[in-house]
Amino acid sequence: MSIETRPTVDHGAEAPEEHHDLSVGELFRRLYALFYNKRFGLLLILAMAVLTLVGVLFPQAPGEVLADPESSAQWLAGQEGRYGNWTGVLAAVGIFGVFSAIPFKVVTILLALSIIACTTHRLPLLYNQAMKPRVRVRPTFFDHARVRATAVVKGDEAAAAEAVRQRLLKERYRVTTGEDGVPLYADRNRFAPFGTVVAHAAFVVILAGVFITSTFGFRVDDLSVPIGTRVEVGRDTGLAVEATSFKDSYNPDGSPNDYVSDLVLFHDGQQVASQTVRVNAPLNWNGWSLNQASFGIAADLKVSAADGSVVFDQSIPLVYQTQDRQYAYGRIDLPEQQLQIYLITPASGKVVDDIPAGKAQIEVYPFGAEKPSFQTILTPGEAVTGADHSWTFARERQYTGLMLSRDPGAVWVWVGSAMLAIGTCWTMFLRHKRIWVRLEPVKGARACPSPRPTVTT
Repeated sequence: MSIETRPTVDHGAEAPEEHHDLSVGELFRRLYALFYNKRFGLLLILAMAVLTLVGVLFPQAPGEVLADPESSAQWLAGQEGRYGNWTGVLAAVGIFGVFSAIPFKVVTILLALSIIACTTHRLPLLYNQAMKPRVRVRPTFFDHARVRATAVVKGDEAAAAEAVRQRLLKERYRVTTGEDGVPLYADRNRFAPFGTVVAHAAFVVILAGVFITSTFGFRVDDLSVPIGTRVEVGRDTGLAVEATSFKDSYNPDGSPNDYVSDLVLFHDGQQVASQTVRVNAPLNWNGWSLNQASFGIAADLKVSAADGSVVFDQSIPLVYQTQDRQYAYGRIDLPEQQLQIYLITPASGKVVDDIPAGKAQIEVYPFGAEKPSFQTILTPGEAVTGADHSWTFARERQYTGLMLSRDPGAVWVWVGSAMLAIGTCWTMFLRHKRIWVRLEPVKGARACPSPRPTVTT
């Protein structure tokens, strides 16, 4: 008689769930492996190339302009002559603000991390090659080496090894031998491969400079200042620019030869700098750079309310042109009156039928309207009433077009560029030369005319 025993199994009980906890160290290791993966790095490089290409092919509005609805609308209006109805579509997908957009900044950070990971992953190999070289290699290494040579000499192994060592030392090689004096390993410029580390670090510094500028920099490409007036830059800069005079000269063929502006820079109402500015001679102050960019015609306009109070009395730069390039126009917004004003004149050198020479056409649009509520031709010095306001066109005057920028990352881009040049030259002109030497006794062989042991390089 036998009794069979077995454990009782409760088929209704659920098996315990297995938990796969991912430690912080394992997570870091996986992320590190991802960033030094060559395919991932190549993908980031391609993404950076595409974004940069788009940013170069299309005009880029500064981040401060895109952040201000009024400035953004004015800037986009200037692009309608080139892109027409596509302007709104391109702006919606961020084509005009690539370098200040989040995708570009994210790709910049990821690419910098990838370069750092690849460099640190390769550092141990470079260190071992420089400080702990591998003296003994497999015999097949000598058979398959791209550059190799063989010679037979008289004498014992120790004497031959010493002769080779002395010759390599004379050629400024560092010589390392095995425990028994053979084989021999020699190299020169052992730290040359570290030039690639410097070059890779240079890319990180350059990317850091680009990120700093795109995040903390400031740029206005179309700061138009009528001559004899002072224009506030705004956007929390505390800056104002006054153009006291302007002079332009031309070549015999009519092309511009030189144009010069006498500028005065103010900060918080106090004059801080003044200079005669040319295209390649900017005014620099406290990290700000004011460059000459363009010039053109502005129109003086005075707007008065029904009670006689002055609403607007400034010059309007006529910086835009219609698609047929027959008309030049400028635009201002009067937020308190909820009005958008267009002042239009014939373009330089153009004669049109609907606007006589020396006069200007004004169009007044309520905010959001597609048709003007008031439109007329203005004669210099004569006030015209319409849209509950009085409009007076005084005269035309020149304006100077300036580019104002602050580039805090520029110094790092220059440092990175210098590092890149140093690292490249270090690697290219101080090449790491390595030689492995194997000595073996040979019976019955004839010695070569010039004593040289078995050498493979």
